[in-house]
Amino acid sequence: MEIRVLRYFLKVCEEKNFSRAAEKLLISQPALSKQIKDLENELGVTLFIRSHNQLKMTPEAYFLRQRAQDIINLNDITEQTLKKEKVISGILRIGAGESPELANLMKILGTLGKNNQDVQIVLEDGNADQIEAKIENGLLDFGIVMGNRNLDNFNNIVLPQKNEFVAYFNKKLKLSEKDVITAKDLIGYPLAISNQSLVNNKFKIWAQDNFDKLHFYALSNLAYNSVLMAYKADTVTIIYKDLPAIKDEDFIYRPLSPQISDLNTIIWKKNTQLSALANKFLTEVKRQLL
Repeated sequence: MEIRVLRYFLKVCEEKNFSRAAEKLLISQPALSKQIKDLENELGVTLFIRSHNQLKMTPEAYFLRQRAQDIINLNDITEQTLKKEKVISGILRIGAGESPELANLMKILGTLGKNNQDVQIVLEDGNADQIEAKIENGLLDFGIVMGNRNLDNFNNIVLPQKNEFVAYFNKKLKLSEKDVITAKDLIGYPLAISNQSLVNNKFKIWAQDNFDKLHFYALSNLAYNSVLMAYKADTVTIIYKDLPAIKDEDFIYRPLSPQISDLNTIIWKKNTQLSALANKFLTEVKRQLL
C-alpha cells in the first residue's frame, strides 16, 4: 500500500463521495475511483458500498481507516525527523489526558507553535493506557499521563503540579451540607468515575470497607460526558478539581477526605533520537516548570 493511496482512501472516508474527494485532492474523479478499486483488489476486500448519492463504508473500511491514519502519522513523523533534524520545525505530536494543571505546559506548546512558523502542534486526547501504547508504537512524540504508574519503559519527567480529585454535584443534594466528602457520605448516590483500573484501585484503597457499598453507575474514558451526566441527572462525578467546563453556581464541588491526587508525568520513548523541535520542548519544560 502506498502512502499516497492511503491518503486518497482517508479523504474518500471523510467526504463519503468520490467527486467531492477528488476535488479536494485535485485529481480527477475517474482516477480516484480507479485508485480505490485497485486498493480493494490489492487487499481482497470491499471498502465501500457504492450508491448514486454517497458511499457507505464497510467494516473493513472502518478497520483500515484507523490503521491508515496510524501509518500516515508514523510516516510523517519519520520524514520530519529525517529532513528537519537541525531546525526548530516540523510536527510535535503530544498525547494527554484532561487536567487544568496542564495550563503551563500548554502555554509552552502554544508558544512554540506561535513563534515558529514551520512548527505544528498536534494534540491527541486519551487516557494513560492509550497514550503509552502510542508512544511505544512511535505514533506520539510525547505523552502526559496522570497517576502513579510504572513508567520503567519510558523516559519521564514528573511535573510539580498535581491533580486533586473532588466530588461534583448539584447543590440541592444533601452532600452540599458537607465541608468534605468521605466514602461513607457517598453511599446511596450514583457515582461516575474514570474507567482506568489504576483509578479504580486508588478509590478502592480510599474507600476501604465502604468500596463495595458504593454504586458506580458510569465509567468514562475522559471526563466531559460524565460531568454532563452528573449535571443533568443530579448524580455525582469524581474528577479533577476545576476540570468541568460547566459554569453554573448550582453545580458545586467538595474536597474528598482523605485527599486523593494524581501526578502529571511527561513520557517519551527510550533509546530514540529526538528531533530539534522535541529537544526544544524538553528544554523549555525544564527551564520553565521544574
